[in-house]
Amino acid sequence: MGQSSDNRLKRVSRHLTVAVFVLFWVALGSMVSPQALNHDFLNLYTGASLALDGHFSRLHDIEIQLGRERSIVPATQVLVPYVRPHFHSVLLAPLALLPFATAFWVWLGLQTVVYAGAGWWAQRRFGGETLVWWSLFLPGAIGIAHGQDSALMLAILTAGFALSERGRPFAAGLVWSLLLMKFHLCLGLAVALVAARMWRHAAGFAAGSLVLSTASLALGGLAGAQSYIAMLTNPNLERLSPAPPKMVNLQGLAANLGFEGGWILALSAAAGVALLLLAAWKSPPRLALAAGIGGGLLAVPHVYLYDLTLLFLPLMLLMDEFKTGPVRWLAALLLAPVATFLVLFEPPWCVAGAAGLACLVASLAWTRWSGDLGQE
Repeated sequence: MGQSSDNRLKRVSRHLTVAVFVLFWVALGSMVSPQALNHDFLNLYTGASLALDGHFSRLHDIEIQLGRERSIVPATQVLVPYVRPHFHSVLLAPLALLPFATAFWVWLGLQTVVYAGAGWWAQRRFGGETLVWWSLFLPGAIGIAHGQDSALMLAILTAGFALSERGRPFAAGLVWSLLLMKFHLCLGLAVALVAARMWRHAAGFAAGSLVLSTASLALGGLAGAQSYIAMLTNPNLERLSPAPPKMVNLQGLAANLGFEGGWILALSAAAGVALLLLAAWKSPPRLALAAGIGGGLLAVPHVYLYDLTLLFLPLMLLMDEFKTGPVRWLAALLLAPVATFLVLFEPPWCVAGAAGLACLVASLAWTRWSGDLGQE
């Protein structure tokens, strides 16, 4: 009877915690969403609108995008660039059938449902406390409020992992290739699959990447590909890579220490890849996944707080694998709104997210080579 009462009390406590934090994130999101409508979501809606009109060869033309954004939001002064590949714009195109403001709320609703689904799956896979961690996880909430598709990225990663656990590695890799919609965030995963010798996963990822790349090239042609590359390498796009100190990667860590420039970007990428390889080399699949996502985020440029939504599954895998020790503690630190909440502040406080992630991947690499994996 006493044990039953204790279990009931724990369930009630968990549900109350989840409810309180969900309400808190909704309140926080209500302050962010007006800006998101005319910024993050504006560029997505612009890409959808141009795709619906068939402007694939000039999808990434700066003047075309700016003209379309001004037709949607006349007060737009500076381009908010749409930088996703052509296949992504096709998937988004149905949104442009709706009026701009209506599409925004439909989009937020869709991301909320997808994020809730990822939390529900994780709770079934890892246990009751998982839902509490899900409700505490700031990047997921802030990504939805910003009108980003971070929740969809997490759902893709989760679906691929579920397939992998069911013994379907090639299908898992195929699903993971959809992460190329924000391709820089999944480059680390591709490297980790090879480093961990997960060959069938890697083959599926490569096959899916080939199909999606071919589809994008077929849509935009050579001119579209050249325009896309020109946009991504344009150093004059003000909003392509704003606020380096707030990036949650090694580049952001360096920027907070006063170091910026091309050589810093190269060194950051090299250090991130080195940590990734040390952590993923011949590792079990779940640890390779954590190393690939975490190390990849450290290595690539343009990683902001909402991009860490992709970390939720890897962090839960680490919490499940490590019952004590620094890897578990650091994973919990990133799941709870401690280091991540400080990213919302100005330097030097915003460095906490990048520092926490760097320590986690470094700790995983150290644990991997010390032979202390999954110790109780």
